[in-house]
Amino acid sequence: MIQDMLQHNVWLISSFILAIVILAKYLAKRTATVDVLWLIVLGALCSNIGLIPEHHEVLEYIGEWGIVFVMFALGFDEDLDHFAKGLRRSIGIAIIGAIFPFLAGFISAKLFGYSDSVAMLWGLTMTATAVSLTMVSLKAKNLHKSTAATGIMTAAVVDDVLSLIGVAIIVPLALAAAKSGGQIAIDFGNIAVITLKVLIFFSIALIIGLFAFPERVPKKLEAKSSLLQKIDYFLTKLFIPVSIKRFLMLYSGEFTPLIMVFLALSMGALADLFGFHPAIGAYIAGLFLKKDYFLFEDKKDTIYRHSKLVMDHLAFTIFGPIFFVNLGSKIIFDFSIFSHIWWQVLVLFTLVFVFQIASAAFAAHYTGGYRWHESVMIGLGMLGRAELAFIVIDIAYTEFHIFDDAQFQALIFATFLLNISVPLVINWWKPYYEGKKELRLLGIKLSR
Repeated sequence: MIQDMLQHNVWLISSFILAIVILAKYLAKRTATVDVLWLIVLGALCSNIGLIPEHHEVLEYIGEWGIVFVMFALGFDEDLDHFAKGLRRSIGIAIIGAIFPFLAGFISAKLFGYSDSVAMLWGLTMTATAVSLTMVSLKAKNLHKSTAATGIMTAAVVDDVLSLIGVAIIVPLALAAAKSGGQIAIDFGNIAVITLKVLIFFSIALIIGLFAFPERVPKKLEAKSSLLQKIDYFLTKLFIPVSIKRFLMLYSGEFTPLIMVFLALSMGALADLFGFHPAIGAYIAGLFLKKDYFLFEDKKDTIYRHSKLVMDHLAFTIFGPIFFVNLGSKIIFDFSIFSHIWWQVLVLFTLVFVFQIASAAFAAHYTGGYRWHESVMIGLGMLGRAELAFIVIDIAYTEFHIFDDAQFQALIFATFLLNISVPLVINWWKPYYEGKKELRLLGIKLSR
Protein backbone atom coordinates (compact mmCIF):
# COMPACT_ATOMS: atom_id res chain seq x y z
CA MET A 1 0.00 0.00 0.00
CA ILE A 2 2.72 2.47 1.04
CA GLN A 3 4.94 1.53 -1.90
CA ASP A 4 2.00 1.86 -4.32
CA MET A 5 1.35 5.35 -2.95
CA LEU A 6 5.02 6.22 -3.36
CA GLN A 7 4.94 5.07 -6.97
CA HIS A 8 1.82 6.99 -8.07
CA ASN A 9 1.40 10.09 -5.86
CA VAL A 10 3.07 12.81 -7.92
CA TRP A 11 3.28 15.24 -4.98
CA LEU A 12 4.98 12.69 -2.73
CA ILE A 13 7.38 11.62 -5.50
CA SER A 14 8.20 15.27 -6.23
CA SER A 15 8.98 15.84 -2.56
CA PHE A 16 11.32 12.83 -2.49
CA ILE A 17 13.09 13.95 -5.67
CA LEU A 18 13.65 17.47 -4.33
CA ALA A 19 14.88 15.94 -1.06
CA ILE A 20 17.39 13.94 -3.14
CA VAL A 21 18.47 17.16 -4.90
CA ILE A 22 19.04 18.92 -1.57
CA LEU A 23 20.94 15.93 -0.16
CA ALA A 24 23.06 15.63 -3.33
CA LYS A 25 24.05 19.30 -3.19
CA TYR A 26 24.86 18.98 0.53
CA LEU A 27 27.03 15.89 -0.08
CA ALA A 28 28.76 17.59 -3.01
CA LYS A 29 29.70 20.54 -0.81
CA ARG A 30 30.85 18.31 2.06
CA THR A 31 33.00 16.10 -0.18
CA ALA A 32 34.18 18.82 -2.64
CA THR A 33 32.77 16.77 -5.53
CA VAL A 34 30.19 17.48 -8.24
CA ASP A 35 26.49 17.28 -7.37
CA VAL A 36 25.68 15.50 -10.67
CA LEU A 37 27.49 12.40 -9.36
CA TRP A 38 25.34 12.31 -6.23
CA LEU A 39 22.14 13.06 -8.14
CA ILE A 40 22.64 10.01 -10.38
CA VAL A 41 23.79 7.69 -7.57
CA LEU A 42 21.03 8.71 -5.15
CA GLY A 43 18.45 8.51 -7.95
CA ALA A 44 19.54 4.92 -8.66
CA LEU A 45 19.51 3.92 -4.97
CA CYS A 46 16.09 5.45 -4.27
CA SER A 47 14.63 3.87 -7.40
CA ASN A 48 15.88 0.42 -6.40
CA ILE A 49 14.44 0.62 -2.87
CA GLY A 50 11.10 1.89 -4.17
CA LEU A 51 11.14 5.50 -2.94
CA ILE A 52 10.81 6.88 -6.48
CA PRO A 53 9.53 5.18 -9.63
CA GLU A 54 11.72 4.09 -12.51
CA HIS A 55 9.42 6.03 -14.82
CA HIS A 56 6.85 8.76 -14.21
CA GLU A 57 5.64 10.67 -17.25
CA VAL A 58 5.06 14.02 -15.51
CA LEU A 59 8.45 14.01 -13.81
CA GLU A 60 10.14 12.87 -17.01
CA TYR A 61 8.82 16.00 -18.73
CA ILE A 62 9.91 18.18 -15.81
CA GLY A 63 13.39 16.66 -16.11
CA GLU A 64 13.42 17.33 -19.85
CA TRP A 65 12.49 20.95 -19.15
CA GLY A 66 15.41 21.00 -16.76
CA ILE A 67 18.01 19.86 -19.27
CA VAL A 68 16.65 22.37 -21.82
CA PHE A 69 17.08 25.17 -19.25
CA VAL A 70 20.58 23.90 -18.42
CA MET A 71 21.72 24.02 -22.02
CA PHE A 72 20.06 27.40 -22.62
CA ALA A 73 21.84 28.84 -19.57
CA LEU A 74 25.17 27.40 -20.73
CA GLY A 75 24.68 28.83 -24.22
CA PHE A 76 23.80 32.20 -22.67
CA ASP A 77 27.15 32.11 -20.83
CA GLU A 78 29.11 31.25 -23.99
CA ASP A 79 30.52 33.78 -26.45
CA LEU A 80 29.21 33.21 -29.99
CA ASP A 81 32.50 34.12 -31.70
CA HIS A 82 34.37 31.77 -29.36
CA PHE A 83 31.87 29.00 -30.18
CA ALA A 84 32.21 29.55 -33.96
CA LYS A 85 36.00 29.24 -33.75
CA GLY A 86 35.66 26.08 -31.65
CA LEU A 87 33.24 24.53 -34.14
CA ARG A 88 35.81 24.70 -36.94
CA ARG A 89 38.34 22.93 -34.73
CA SER A 90 35.99 20.19 -33.54
CA ILE A 91 35.03 18.28 -36.70
CA GLY A 92 37.88 15.78 -36.27
CA ILE A 93 37.13 15.35 -32.56
CA ALA A 94 33.49 14.51 -33.29
CA ILE A 95 34.24 12.03 -36.09
CA ILE A 96 37.16 10.23 -34.46
CA GLY A 97 35.57 10.49 -31.02
CA ALA A 98 32.48 8.68 -32.33
CA ILE A 99 34.20 5.97 -34.39
CA PHE A 100 36.38 4.59 -31.60
CA PRO A 101 33.63 4.22 -28.94
CA PHE A 102 31.57 2.47 -31.62
CA LEU A 103 34.47 0.08 -32.19
CA ALA A 104 34.79 -0.46 -28.43
CA GLY A 105 31.14 -1.48 -28.16
CA PHE A 106 31.31 -3.64 -31.29
CA ILE A 107 34.53 -5.41 -30.25
CA SER A 108 33.21 -6.04 -26.74
CA ALA A 109 30.06 -7.71 -28.05
CA LYS A 110 32.06 -9.90 -30.46
CA LEU A 111 34.44 -10.91 -27.62
CA PHE A 112 31.42 -12.21 -25.73
CA GLY A 113 30.28 -14.21 -28.76
CA TYR A 114 27.26 -12.08 -29.64
CA SER A 115 25.86 -11.78 -33.17
CA ASP A 116 26.68 -9.02 -35.64
CA SER A 117 23.27 -7.37 -35.08
CA VAL A 118 23.86 -7.18 -31.33
CA ALA A 119 27.43 -5.97 -31.85
CA MET A 120 26.35 -3.16 -34.19
CA LEU A 121 23.76 -1.94 -31.70
CA TRP A 122 26.22 -2.19 -28.80
CA GLY A 123 28.55 0.03 -30.82
CA LEU A 124 25.77 2.50 -31.60
CA THR A 125 24.85 2.91 -27.92
CA MET A 126 28.40 4.06 -27.23
CA THR A 127 28.66 6.80 -29.88
CA ALA A 128 26.79 9.92 -28.71
CA THR A 129 28.24 12.13 -25.97
CA ALA A 130 26.16 13.23 -22.97
CA VAL A 131 27.20 16.86 -23.32
CA SER A 132 24.71 18.16 -20.74
CA LEU A 133 26.23 15.92 -18.08
CA THR A 134 29.73 17.15 -18.95
CA MET A 135 28.82 20.83 -19.13
CA VAL A 136 27.06 20.74 -15.75
CA SER A 137 30.10 19.00 -14.27
CA LEU A 138 32.39 21.66 -15.77
CA LYS A 139 30.19 24.47 -14.48
CA ALA A 140 30.36 23.03 -10.97
CA LYS A 141 34.15 23.41 -11.21
CA ASN A 142 33.89 26.86 -12.87
CA LEU A 143 35.36 25.50 -16.11
CA HIS A 144 32.29 25.90 -18.32
CA LYS A 145 33.77 28.95 -20.11
CA SER A 146 37.13 27.32 -20.73
CA THR A 147 38.55 26.55 -24.18
CA ALA A 148 38.14 22.83 -23.49
CA ALA A 149 34.45 23.31 -22.62
CA THR A 150 33.86 25.04 -25.96
CA GLY A 151 35.68 22.19 -27.74
CA ILE A 152 33.48 19.62 -26.00
CA MET A 153 30.25 21.49 -26.77
CA THR A 154 31.04 22.11 -30.43
CA ALA A 155 32.20 18.53 -30.93
CA ALA A 156 28.99 17.32 -29.29
CA VAL A 157 26.86 19.32 -31.75
CA VAL A 158 28.62 17.61 -34.68
CA ASP A 159 28.47 14.31 -32.78
CA ASP A 160 24.69 14.68 -32.48
CA VAL A 161 24.40 15.02 -36.25
CA LEU A 162 26.60 11.95 -36.81
CA SER A 163 24.58 9.97 -34.27
CA LEU A 164 21.33 10.73 -36.09
CA ILE A 165 22.85 9.50 -39.34
CA GLY A 166 24.25 6.46 -37.49
CA VAL A 167 20.79 5.57 -36.21
CA ALA A 168 19.40 5.89 -39.74
CA ILE A 169 22.03 3.49 -41.11
CA ILE A 170 22.82 1.02 -38.31
CA VAL A 171 19.41 0.30 -36.77
CA PRO A 172 17.87 -0.97 -40.05
CA LEU A 173 21.05 -2.99 -40.72
CA ALA A 174 20.93 -4.57 -37.27
CA LEU A 175 17.24 -5.37 -37.52
CA ALA A 176 17.77 -7.01 -40.92
CA ALA A 177 20.73 -9.00 -39.61
CA ALA A 178 18.69 -10.16 -36.60
CA LYS A 179 16.11 -11.82 -38.84
CA SER A 180 17.02 -15.25 -40.10
CA GLY A 181 17.71 -15.03 -43.78
CA GLY A 182 17.18 -11.27 -43.71
CA GLN A 183 19.02 -9.36 -46.39
CA ILE A 184 21.23 -6.55 -45.14
CA ALA A 185 20.52 -3.40 -47.11
CA ILE A 186 21.16 0.27 -46.48
CA ASP A 187 18.11 2.51 -46.89
CA PHE A 188 19.64 5.42 -48.79
CA GLY A 189 16.27 7.18 -48.90
CA ASN A 190 16.09 7.28 -45.10
CA ILE A 191 19.67 8.56 -44.88
CA ALA A 192 18.87 11.29 -47.41
CA VAL A 193 15.84 12.38 -45.36
CA ILE A 194 17.92 12.56 -42.17
CA THR A 195 20.63 14.58 -43.94
CA LEU A 196 18.02 16.95 -45.37
CA LYS A 197 16.51 17.47 -41.90
CA VAL A 198 19.95 18.31 -40.50
CA LEU A 199 20.57 20.90 -43.23
CA ILE A 200 17.11 22.47 -42.86
CA PHE A 201 17.35 22.70 -39.06
CA PHE A 202 20.73 24.43 -39.03
CA SER A 203 19.67 26.71 -41.89
CA ILE A 204 16.57 27.82 -39.95
CA ALA A 205 18.64 28.26 -36.78
CA LEU A 206 21.18 30.36 -38.69
CA ILE A 207 18.49 32.56 -40.23
CA ILE A 208 16.88 33.13 -36.83
CA GLY A 209 20.27 33.86 -35.27
CA LEU A 210 21.30 36.34 -37.96
CA PHE A 211 18.05 38.22 -38.40
CA ALA A 212 15.83 37.76 -35.32
CA PHE A 213 18.92 38.41 -33.14
CA PRO A 214 20.48 41.17 -35.32
CA GLU A 215 23.69 42.86 -34.20
CA ARG A 216 22.82 45.88 -36.31
CA VAL A 217 19.83 47.10 -38.30
CA PRO A 218 20.72 48.41 -41.77
CA LYS A 219 19.50 51.97 -42.38
CA LYS A 220 19.50 51.79 -46.16
CA LEU A 221 20.56 49.61 -49.06
CA GLU A 222 23.51 50.81 -51.11
CA ALA A 223 22.92 51.30 -54.84
CA LYS A 224 25.58 48.79 -55.91
CA SER A 225 24.84 46.10 -53.32
CA SER A 226 25.62 42.46 -53.96
CA LEU A 227 22.98 39.75 -53.88
CA LEU A 228 24.06 38.67 -50.37
CA GLN A 229 23.88 42.27 -49.12
CA LYS A 230 20.37 42.61 -50.57
CA ILE A 231 19.25 39.37 -48.90
CA ASP A 232 20.79 40.52 -45.61
CA TYR A 233 19.07 43.91 -45.83
CA PHE A 234 15.58 42.64 -46.66
CA LEU A 235 15.61 39.76 -44.16
CA THR A 236 16.87 41.97 -41.34
CA LYS A 237 14.20 44.59 -42.11
CA LEU A 238 11.60 41.79 -42.23
CA PHE A 239 12.53 40.60 -38.73
CA ILE A 240 12.67 44.09 -37.13
CA PRO A 241 9.04 43.98 -35.87
CA VAL A 242 9.72 40.66 -34.12
CA SER A 243 13.38 41.15 -33.15
CA ILE A 244 14.28 39.44 -29.90
CA LYS A 245 15.55 42.62 -28.22
CA ARG A 246 12.14 44.25 -28.70
CA PHE A 247 10.45 41.46 -26.71
CA LEU A 248 13.19 41.14 -24.08
CA MET A 249 12.80 44.83 -23.22
CA LEU A 250 8.99 44.79 -23.23
CA TYR A 251 7.68 46.96 -20.37
CA SER A 252 11.22 47.80 -19.29
CA GLY A 253 12.19 44.14 -18.97
CA GLU A 254 9.33 43.11 -16.69
CA PHE A 255 8.78 39.87 -18.64
CA THR A 256 12.39 39.18 -19.65
CA PRO A 257 12.85 35.83 -17.79
CA LEU A 258 9.52 34.63 -19.22
CA ILE A 259 10.62 35.53 -22.75
CA MET A 260 13.91 33.68 -22.18
CA VAL A 261 12.05 30.53 -21.08
CA PHE A 262 9.86 30.85 -24.18
CA LEU A 263 12.96 31.11 -26.40
CA ALA A 264 14.54 28.04 -24.79
CA LEU A 265 11.43 25.89 -25.19
CA SER A 266 10.62 27.17 -28.70
CA MET A 267 14.08 26.44 -30.08
CA GLY A 268 13.99 23.12 -28.23
CA ALA A 269 10.70 22.30 -29.97
CA LEU A 270 12.23 23.21 -33.34
CA ALA A 271 15.20 20.92 -32.71
CA ASP A 272 12.90 18.09 -31.64
CA LEU A 273 10.85 18.53 -34.80
CA PHE A 274 13.95 17.77 -36.88
CA GLY A 275 15.09 14.80 -34.78
CA PHE A 276 17.59 16.50 -32.46
CA HIS A 277 17.44 16.56 -28.69
CA PRO A 278 15.62 19.77 -27.59
CA ALA A 279 18.68 20.72 -25.53
CA ILE A 280 20.63 21.41 -28.74
CA GLY A 281 18.04 23.95 -29.89
CA ALA A 282 17.97 25.57 -26.45
CA TYR A 283 21.76 25.89 -26.43
CA ILE A 284 21.69 27.63 -29.81
CA ALA A 285 19.01 30.06 -28.54
CA GLY A 286 21.13 30.94 -25.51
CA LEU A 287 24.20 31.25 -27.72
CA PHE A 288 22.58 33.94 -29.89
CA LEU A 289 21.59 36.13 -26.92
CA LYS A 290 23.99 38.96 -26.12
CA LYS A 291 24.33 41.04 -22.98
CA ASP A 292 23.78 44.17 -25.08
CA TYR A 293 20.16 43.14 -25.67
CA PHE A 294 19.40 43.60 -21.94
CA LEU A 295 20.90 47.03 -21.35
CA PHE A 296 18.90 50.17 -20.56
CA GLU A 297 20.66 53.47 -19.95
CA ASP A 298 18.78 54.04 -16.68
CA LYS A 299 19.14 50.46 -15.41
CA LYS A 300 22.60 49.53 -16.70
CA ASP A 301 22.89 45.73 -16.41
CA THR A 302 20.23 45.19 -13.70
CA ILE A 303 17.85 43.37 -16.06
CA TYR A 304 20.67 41.21 -17.42
CA ARG A 305 21.87 40.16 -13.95
CA HIS A 306 18.33 39.50 -12.68
CA SER A 307 17.38 37.45 -15.75
CA LYS A 308 20.59 35.44 -15.62
CA LEU A 309 20.03 34.71 -11.92
CA VAL A 310 16.50 33.44 -12.61
CA MET A 311 17.64 31.19 -15.49
CA ASP A 312 20.58 29.82 -13.48
CA HIS A 313 18.27 28.89 -10.61
CA LEU A 314 15.80 27.20 -12.95
CA ALA A 315 18.62 25.34 -14.67
CA PHE A 316 21.05 24.38 -11.94
CA THR A 317 19.08 24.50 -8.68
CA ILE A 318 15.50 23.38 -9.43
CA PHE A 319 14.63 21.74 -12.75
CA GLY A 320 18.04 20.64 -14.07
CA PRO A 321 18.90 18.38 -11.10
CA ILE A 322 15.60 16.53 -11.54
CA PHE A 323 16.82 15.34 -14.96
CA PHE A 324 19.86 13.68 -13.42
CA VAL A 325 17.82 12.08 -10.62
CA ASN A 326 15.53 10.63 -13.30
CA LEU A 327 18.59 9.44 -15.22
CA GLY A 328 19.80 7.56 -12.15
CA SER A 329 16.35 6.09 -11.53
CA LYS A 330 16.62 4.12 -14.81
CA ILE A 331 19.33 1.91 -13.28
CA ILE A 332 17.51 -1.07 -11.77
CA PHE A 333 19.87 -3.56 -10.11
CA ASP A 334 19.10 -7.22 -10.87
CA PHE A 335 21.86 -9.00 -8.97
CA SER A 336 20.84 -12.47 -10.17
CA ILE A 337 21.80 -11.40 -13.69
CA PHE A 338 24.62 -9.04 -12.69
CA SER A 339 26.52 -11.86 -10.96
CA HIS A 340 26.94 -13.52 -14.37
CA ILE A 341 27.70 -10.44 -16.48
CA TRP A 342 29.83 -8.26 -14.19
CA TRP A 343 32.96 -9.10 -16.18
CA GLN A 344 31.23 -8.09 -19.43
CA VAL A 345 30.32 -4.76 -17.82
CA LEU A 346 33.94 -4.19 -16.80
CA VAL A 347 35.31 -5.10 -20.24
CA LEU A 348 32.82 -2.85 -22.06
CA PHE A 349 33.35 0.01 -19.61
CA THR A 350 37.14 -0.26 -19.80
CA LEU A 351 37.30 -0.42 -23.60
CA VAL A 352 34.94 2.54 -24.07
CA PHE A 353 36.73 4.48 -21.31
CA VAL A 354 40.14 4.02 -22.95
CA PHE A 355 39.01 4.31 -26.59
CA GLN A 356 36.89 7.42 -25.99
CA ILE A 357 39.39 9.39 -23.95
CA ALA A 358 42.42 8.48 -26.10
CA SER A 359 40.71 9.03 -29.47
CA ALA A 360 39.08 12.36 -28.54
CA ALA A 361 42.25 13.65 -26.85
CA PHE A 362 44.51 12.75 -29.79
CA ALA A 363 41.98 14.19 -32.24
CA ALA A 364 41.73 17.40 -30.23
CA HIS A 365 45.51 17.82 -30.20
CA TYR A 366 46.36 16.76 -33.76
CA THR A 367 43.27 17.88 -35.72
CA GLY A 368 41.98 20.71 -33.53
CA GLY A 369 45.28 22.18 -32.44
CA TYR A 370 44.39 22.14 -28.75
CA ARG A 371 47.16 22.03 -26.16
CA TRP A 372 47.64 18.75 -24.29
CA HIS A 373 45.97 19.82 -21.03
CA GLU A 374 42.92 20.97 -23.06
CA SER A 375 42.95 17.84 -25.22
CA VAL A 376 42.90 15.54 -22.20
CA MET A 377 39.99 17.50 -20.71
CA ILE A 378 38.10 17.19 -24.02
CA GLY A 379 38.75 13.44 -24.02
CA LEU A 380 37.46 13.15 -20.46
CA GLY A 381 34.48 15.37 -21.22
CA MET A 382 33.38 13.17 -24.13
CA LEU A 383 33.09 10.15 -21.84
CA GLY A 384 29.41 10.27 -20.80
CA ARG A 385 26.80 8.44 -22.84
CA ALA A 386 23.80 10.43 -24.02
CA GLU A 387 20.07 9.74 -24.20
CA LEU A 388 20.70 8.06 -27.55
CA ALA A 389 22.12 5.07 -25.66
CA PHE A 390 18.82 4.54 -23.86
CA ILE A 391 16.82 5.06 -27.06
CA VAL A 392 18.83 2.39 -28.92
CA ILE A 393 18.63 0.03 -25.92
CA ASP A 394 14.85 0.51 -25.79
CA ILE A 395 14.50 -0.20 -29.53
CA ALA A 396 16.62 -3.35 -29.37
CA TYR A 397 15.30 -4.72 -26.06
CA THR A 398 11.68 -3.62 -25.76
CA GLU A 399 10.48 -3.23 -29.33
CA PHE A 400 12.39 -5.86 -31.32
CA HIS A 401 13.78 -8.19 -28.59
CA ILE A 402 17.25 -8.31 -30.16
CA PHE A 403 18.87 -7.98 -26.71
CA ASP A 404 18.28 -10.58 -24.03
CA ASP A 405 18.15 -9.66 -20.32
CA ALA A 406 21.90 -10.17 -19.82
CA GLN A 407 22.87 -7.97 -22.79
CA PHE A 408 20.40 -5.33 -21.67
CA GLN A 409 21.77 -5.27 -18.11
CA ALA A 410 25.39 -5.17 -19.32
CA LEU A 411 24.73 -2.06 -21.42
CA ILE A 412 22.74 -0.34 -18.66
CA PHE A 413 25.43 -0.91 -16.02
CA ALA A 414 28.29 0.10 -18.36
CA THR A 415 26.43 3.29 -19.30
CA PHE A 416 25.84 4.01 -15.62
CA LEU A 417 29.55 3.60 -14.84
CA LEU A 418 30.57 5.83 -17.75
CA ASN A 419 28.18 8.58 -16.69
CA ILE A 420 29.23 8.64 -13.04
CA SER A 421 32.86 8.66 -14.21
CA VAL A 422 32.44 12.05 -15.90
CA PRO A 423 32.28 14.28 -12.80
CA LEU A 424 34.95 12.16 -11.11
CA VAL A 425 37.53 12.45 -13.90
CA ILE A 426 36.82 16.16 -14.45
CA ASN A 427 37.31 16.77 -10.74
CA TRP A 428 40.57 14.76 -10.90
CA TRP A 429 41.95 16.58 -13.95
CA LYS A 430 41.07 20.14 -12.84
CA PRO A 431 44.34 20.82 -10.94
CA TYR A 432 46.35 19.50 -13.91
CA TYR A 433 44.27 21.60 -16.32
CA GLU A 434 44.90 24.73 -14.26
CA GLY A 435 48.62 24.00 -13.83
CA LYS A 436 48.46 23.40 -10.07
CA LYS A 437 49.82 19.87 -10.59
CA GLU A 438 52.14 18.44 -13.24
CA LEU A 439 51.77 15.20 -15.17
CA ARG A 440 54.15 13.78 -17.78
CA LEU A 441 53.66 10.63 -19.85
CA LEU A 442 56.45 9.23 -22.02
CA GLY A 443 58.25 12.53 -21.73
CA ILE A 444 55.19 14.55 -22.89
CA LYS A 445 53.85 17.15 -20.48
CA LEU A 446 50.08 16.62 -20.43
CA SER A 447 49.26 19.17 -17.73
CA ARG A 448 49.28 22.91 -18.29
